Amino acid sequence: MLQFFRKIRQNLLSEGKTGKYLTYAIGEIVLVVIGILIALQINNWNDNIKKSKLEQETLYNLKGDFELNKAELEGVIKAMESNIDKSVEILNFTGNKDSDNFLLDSLLIATVSGPVFDAQNGFLNDLISSGNLGILKNVELRSKLSSWEPNLEKLARKEGYMEEAESDVIQFVIKNGSWLNVDNFNLSKSKTNLKIPKSGFVVSNNTMLSSLEFENLVENSVVYYNITLTSQKEILKLINEILDLIQLEMQSQN
Repeated sequence: MLQFFRKIRQNLLSEGKTGKYLTYAIGEIVLVVIGILIALQINNWNDNIKKSKLEQETLYNLKGDFELNKAELEGVIKAMESNIDKSVEILNFTGNKDSDNFLLDSLLIATVSGPVFDAQNGFLNDLISSGNLGILKNVELRSKLSSWEPNLEKLARKEGYMEEAESDVIQFVIKNGSWLNVDNFNLSKSKTNLKIPKSGFVVSNNTMLSSLEFENLVENSVVYYNITLTSQKEILKLINEILDLIQLEMQSQN
C-alpha cells in the first residue's frame, strides 16, 4: 500500500505537477492521521469495554460478599439483643428482690455468649491490595469500601472489651457457682445428644443473686453488650449503604 502511494507521488513529480503533488501529499498525511485516530479510538473503545466488564464483575462479587455479611450481621444483632434482654432480666432479681420463682441457670449463659461478627472480606481485600479499587467509577462507593476495614477494626476492639467483661463473669461463676448446672439446663432444652451428669455438689446458682459483685459483673456485661451492639448496627448501616450504591451502579450499566 505504501509503495502504491509512493508511485503516485513519483508520477506527479515526474510530470511536473507540483501543485497536485503537494495536495496529494497533504491528503495522504490527513488520511494517515485519520487512520491513526480511528485505530486509537478503536483501542480506547476496546479498553473501555474491558474496564466496564471488569467493573461489572467486581460489583457482582462485592454484592455477593456484602449480602452474606448483611445476613450474618443481622443474625448477630438479633442474638445480641436477646442476650441483653436476658441479662437485664437477671438484674431484675439481684439483691433483695424476690427470686423464688426465678431460675438463674436458664439465663446465665446469656451473660457470657455475646456474638461477634465474622465478616467476609476476601474479595475486597484482594481488590484493595492489588490496587484495583479504582476500577469502580463511583467515588462514594470507593470511599465507603475504603472505610470498611477501619470500621471493622473499631468493632473488633469493642468486641474485645465485651469478651473481657464476659471472662469476669465466667471466673466469678467458677468460684461461686456451677457451670455444670447451667450446661445441664441448656442441654436439656437443646436437640443435642450430649449428656453430662449433674453437679456432685449441693449448689444453687441462685445464691449468686444476693452478691453485689455478681450484680456489678452482669451489669458490666450489659453495658459492653450495648456498646458492641451500637457498633454492629453502625456496620449494618454501612453495609446497606454499600449495597445500595452497588445496586445503583449495576442498574446504570444495564
